[in-house]
Amino acid sequence: MQKRVANVIAQLLINKKVEYVFGVTGKTIAPFLDALLDYEQIEYIAAKHENGAALMAYGYAQGSGNIGVCCGSTGGGSTNLATGVATAFMNSVPMLVITGQVSTQDYGKGAFQESTGFGQSIDTVDFFRSVTKESFAAINPLKVADAIEYGIRSAQSGRMGPVHINIPFDIQQAEIDLSKPDFNSRAHTNGIVGESTGLKEALSLLDSAQKPVFLVGWGAVQSEAHKEIIEISENLEIPVATTIQGKGAIPSDHPLCLGVVGICGHQVAVDYVFDQSDLLIAVGTSFGEFSTYGWDSRFLSKKKIIQIDIDNREIGKNYPVEIGLTGNAKIIIHQLNLMIRKAGIKAKPSGRLVSEFINSLGRVMNPEKMGDNSVPLKPQRLFELVNKISSDNTLFLADSSSHWAWSMHYLKIKKNGNFYPTLGLGAMGASIGSAIGIKLSRNDNPVVCICGDGSFLMGGNEVATAGQFNIPVIWIVFNDSRYGMPEASIKRMYNRTIGVSLSDTNFAKMAESMGVTGFRVDNSHDFARAYKDALALGQPVVIDVLIDKTEIPPIGKRKLIPED
Repeated sequence: MQKRVANVIAQLLINKKVEYVFGVTGKTIAPFLDALLDYEQIEYIAAKHENGAALMAYGYAQGSGNIGVCCGSTGGGSTNLATGVATAFMNSVPMLVITGQVSTQDYGKGAFQESTGFGQSIDTVDFFRSVTKESFAAINPLKVADAIEYGIRSAQSGRMGPVHINIPFDIQQAEIDLSKPDFNSRAHTNGIVGESTGLKEALSLLDSAQKPVFLVGWGAVQSEAHKEIIEISENLEIPVATTIQGKGAIPSDHPLCLGVVGICGHQVAVDYVFDQSDLLIAVGTSFGEFSTYGWDSRFLSKKKIIQIDIDNREIGKNYPVEIGLTGNAKIIIHQLNLMIRKAGIKAKPSGRLVSEFINSLGRVMNPEKMGDNSVPLKPQRLFELVNKISSDNTLFLADSSSHWAWSMHYLKIKKNGNFYPTLGLGAMGASIGSAIGIKLSRNDNPVVCICGDGSFLMGGNEVATAGQFNIPVIWIVFNDSRYGMPEASIKRMYNRTIGVSLSDTNFAKMAESMGVTGFRVDNSHDFARAYKDALALGQPVVIDVLIDKTEIPPIGKRKLIPED
């Protein structure tokens, strides 16, 4: 049976349970896009910019746990994907990135948008190597299916991430004999099983510790290890702190939740992790700069560290560890939990300490401002309303800059909700597109993206995509006509600023111009009404919020003041 290579690719993606492909059209990717029309099981979402397409695929992968797929044409259609792909790379999210290329017979001739590396043309394959796990070209039509299969397997194995495959136009168009198609592959698992020596030593440390604490990062959330971490925490009364990337791993109001460690985090978490704990169990975190206050040495003060990570390169990279366990965090935590039950380890006294800490320090800074109804709206008050109105299963995103800091500190993630980060690369505007992918993967959950005016000016064009395909995401835009976080940090360094002011923009009207409902508010009453209306509409909505410019985001310091 003869079949076009482009159709083989589409059929393979369907067999991998891929529901959506995100991209922007162009001649060199046209055969693949045309093939998608032949199948009802997979839908093409036409983004307004390739970066938005990559970020939607990133969000879809985060929300579904499956691979996200995006595509672009050659030349600029490929390079435009880069920021979204790099975001996935930095956050270890599996993606398949398919780019088109001029036909092989035109290599080196200077064809329009040629990106083969011949002459003075960019080399698309080489271009993506620094932001993907692997990047290669598929130029043999008989091997394209194998290349796609390999790319998906690579993206989803070990420390996950994006894989890029460049496929020339004529290769996509080629007809091949597919009399016995086989799109099935053996299952692959990561991690360790059984009672390994490392796990036995970890169990011994846990048994002897009096004040252990979990530090949970994005890797634990991504692998779903956080669910069993909470079970261990409750059984042994071990408090749980999260990194900035791990926010949402445990409900914010859980009695054993310390909150976020790091800049814009919670003092109760910092005090307990730094000064009280005698054993730190770090799961799925690399101990990054923001979560450690610039790798503060007090993380090591009077305590031992157990570090669990899928990537052996992260073990002991920033802090020496007593025990390092490399593998899938979910598998390791599950095995540790079984061993804890078998050993009959008793609950720790640390649970009572957490209650005392929270009662004495409180969970947030300036809690009185969460009830302040002054105009313009204070960010603290906005989050109090969001926390009160949002349903138990709301999924949140927060883009980079000051609104991210406000979200980290004041936003509550509830029991059946979650939080999806884009912080690894820290690209402004990234969450605006990735929220669309999240929503497509989790249709039954409200999806709310908290962003700023600077972010929205960078990525807000993808609201038009949500409007075109009726993808009901809610964007809450903090509008203060400035880059808030850069302004605060630059002013602290030099007592003056440059390039931080923005023009006054009405984002509600901008949304309406794209066929999307927009609200503009400046007070708590109108915001509450707009947010409730947005949740009830079941359509994409932009809420443009004029916030109080005098409020300083709770970013704290990247480094703590050294102890005497």
